[in-house]
Amino acid sequence: MTKTLAEFDVAASSIPTATFDYLASLAWIRAAENVCMIGPAGTGKSHTLIALGIAAVEAGHRVRYFTAAELVETLYRGLADNSVGKVIEAVLRTELIVVDELGFAPLDDTGAQLLFRFVAAAYEPRSLGIASHWPFESWGRFLPEHTTAVSMLDRLLHHCQTVVTGGDSYRMRQARTNGGTRLKTN
Repeated sequence: MTKTLAEFDVAASSIPTATFDYLASLAWIRAAENVCMIGPAGTGKSHTLIALGIAAVEAGHRVRYFTAAELVETLYRGLADNSVGKVIEAVLRTELIVVDELGFAPLDDTGAQLLFRFVAAAYEPRSLGIASHWPFESWGRFLPEHTTAVSMLDRLLHHCQTVVTGGDSYRMRQARTNGGTRLKTN
């Protein structure tokens, strides 16, 4: 489903209005800044990043969307045929790359190194939009090497708008409002 900025209920979210307005201005893309959205499931991270991507396309920017798993799989395919550098170059032809669901699955050493190589290549010339439910200090849970996690965060956060979301899951609130479903036990 398509997500738009107009559909996002800023008042019901934990994202400060001034932050949301700055992100919606897309000035951060023109400045090659990153956006890292960190918080629990259902708190607006993906909706916001997808909506920002759509707004960026409507404003004439080139945008790519990946889940973290899809991005790492794409980089692995490039590794298999020795074209990973060209794959990264092709992805970085866009002004904004959205990487959703970072940390949902742990990465092996090779996957972590490929992701680091991608983030390092994007550092300063391109904007990354990252969504993760893990706070930065816990990125070692899905990145096997501490040095890789620190080096990736160093580049990612240098020019970054960090948005920490919180509260109850929007989807869970909606399910409760709609009566939800109850499991029967015997």
